[in-house]
Amino acid sequence: MPALVRSKFIALAIAFALCCHCAEAQKEVLYSQYLVNTLSINPAYAGSRESFHLSAFLRRKWFGVRGAPLTQSVSADVAIANGRVGLGLQALNDRMGLFLATGVYGSVAYRFNLPALAKLSIGVQGGVNVLPLYDFTTASSINRAIGSFGVGIYYQSDRYFGGLSAPEMTGQTFDLTGRATYRSVRPVMLQAGGKFGVGETTVLIPSVLISKIANLPMGFDVNLRAWFNEEIGLGLSYRQNSPGLIQTNYLQALAEYQLTKAIRLGYLFYSKTPESPNSNQYFQQSVHEVVLRFSPNTLQFSY
Repeated sequence: MPALVRSKFIALAIAFALCCHCAEAQKEVLYSQYLVNTLSINPAYAGSRESFHLSAFLRRKWFGVRGAPLTQSVSADVAIANGRVGLGLQALNDRMGLFLATGVYGSVAYRFNLPALAKLSIGVQGGVNVLPLYDFTTASSINRAIGSFGVGIYYQSDRYFGGLSAPEMTGQTFDLTGRATYRSVRPVMLQAGGKFGVGETTVLIPSVLISKIANLPMGFDVNLRAWFNEEIGLGLSYRQNSPGLIQTNYLQALAEYQLTKAIRLGYLFYSKTPESPNSNQYFQQSVHEVVLRFSPNTLQFSY
């Protein structure tokens, strides 16, 4: 057998073997964005900034290479009813893994006023994941819509913030033979952090995130961000056992620039492809992500 034909046959066999396993949830690709988009892990965050915010994310391997794997996502939230109710919307188009996935999720949060201008929010999230599920009865892969549901609580004050959330609580889907064709990753996440002024123009934002998935080791993130003169933001994060089906350890670096009062640009670098069941299929494991935030009529600067 010629080498070229043999290599194609091996690649086809590997792809078929992978497709014969039940498809896994791809929503966890959003979880790595929480430092610049807390709504991705906690629906109670919707409307916390008390004005409309729209963020667009483009994650890609190898910029400049035609056909490189990519993931696109959009997140928007706004506060209504005098700031008591928050509404959020997220959309995902993941083309970085072997299994293509799309999803749309809506969030609603209700906010309680606490002493010293602090606020406590409770929120729920519902939506749909569209995944290519392998049907053992027909020996074929078909796109199927799977419901998504999550809950959370979120606390914020002038100095401290934190939340407890379960962003995905759905279970499994089975075919007619009783085999599982879909298995969701259902993490529970605990976030805590603070904002501390250093001098007149610098704000440090340390935070941690603890995540737990049943039958998998506990995950732990350590993060530090700094904003200078409300114009330039820099950050560094280390993630141990990321909240995905295949847990990974990686570094994340981020840089943000407040171009105008309404427009912010950002760049995130991941030393490994985060939250992807197929992160090891690429010879280059790092990945890049660019962020564009649009927030007209901003009431106050938000980090």
